[in-house]
Amino acid sequence: MRGQRCALLFLLILGVNLLSLMPVAAERETSFELSVKLTLDLPVMLNFLEPVTLFYQPEKDLVRKPHLPFRTWRAVEDRTISQQSSWQVQMTNGRIILLSAKGDTISSELPLLFRGKEGGFTLNGEVYPGTLLLWPEGDNLLFFNEVNLEDYVCGVLGREAYASWPLEALKANAVAIRSYTLYSLGRHTAYDFCADEHCQVYRGLPEAEVFRTAVAATAGEVLTWQGAPINAVYHSSSGGRTRNNEEVWAGPPLPYLRAVDDFDQNGKNYQWPQTYRFSLEEVGRIIGVPGEKGLVATPLYNQAGERVGFCFAGDGRTVQLKNEELRRLLLLPSANFRVLIGPEERELTQEVTLPPATTLLFIGNGAGHGVGLSQWGAAALAAQGYTYRQILRHYYGSAVRFEYYLPPSGRTSASLK
Repeated sequence: MRGQRCALLFLLILGVNLLSLMPVAAERETSFELSVKLTLDLPVMLNFLEPVTLFYQPEKDLVRKPHLPFRTWRAVEDRTISQQSSWQVQMTNGRIILLSAKGDTISSELPLLFRGKEGGFTLNGEVYPGTLLLWPEGDNLLFFNEVNLEDYVCGVLGREAYASWPLEALKANAVAIRSYTLYSLGRHTAYDFCADEHCQVYRGLPEAEVFRTAVAATAGEVLTWQGAPINAVYHSSSGGRTRNNEEVWAGPPLPYLRAVDDFDQNGKNYQWPQTYRFSLEEVGRIIGVPGEKGLVATPLYNQAGERVGFCFAGDGRTVQLKNEELRRLLLLPSANFRVLIGPEERELTQEVTLPPATTLLFIGNGAGHGVGLSQWGAAALAAQGYTYRQILRHYYGSAVRFEYYLPPSGRTSASLK
């Protein structure tokens, strides 16, 4: 069989000793774990916080998730790695190579898994809970952290919030992160989440104990709508008022993502750190409408009179862009901005024909897409005495319910008051 042939190519070299392989007895998995693809450049320094057992996977194919049933992994007999050793991880000729400071070597062309009783290791000094997987893919080495949901929430919270914020604000963020995580399961084909902004920023466990306190105080708590976790998006600072979801992204209006007044005026990211000036030719090139001969720019408004985007026309081409789309194309801090026409800096509030020499100045407030929970706004409300549930009700509305999830077969069950 293919697995047997692959196993013959697998060597663990420790000095001159060849270690034998044996199957692992199936274990019943009782915790809800996520597979997170980490972002690391080789070489990587690896340390274990406890003795771990080394396993290998007979198959290299990533069609299946790295979060495979534990019974599919095979252990290396009598192979316990002490936490005393420090290892450099690298790839050489398609093989995983681990070199210890003591001169020991572990080499494999098959995926490896390191598992302890409690879980815990460091990569380049960052502390990670759970299990570590090393997965070779051509000349690249992929790092995966199989981590309990609550530990993952704690890790994300430590990257998305400040330890100095009031505890109720941190608890509100923890519930939003947990809800968004459950809503977003399956975002990637071969793993659950990446560790960057595309999913949520995750770099292992934070040092400050307050993040663990916030997660433990809300353990298992999620926001639901129509019986399922909501798309609990969040952002740093809206700049005074959050946005309706359909005015930022494609899709129908959601009752829990309605625009509300924000309280982020004293937040770190309320004011843009700088202004952004572009020539009309630059803007035209970026948005795909030639601007050398000028452009016709028309603001687009919603029923409440709020500008939600622009229409640009020129040289036989027309494009409509939402504020968020324009923000991403021009790399602006937020979608809450005003556009001033230079050099007199007249605000663009109605249809206007812009001659070729025009410059556009973008000024604004806030940071992020502006939909859902405002993190600096939550901190301000918590400082005024709001509880985390009151904060979440303000930003997600009365349509949502507070419930507990039941991993992994039942998503939610007991309603909370």
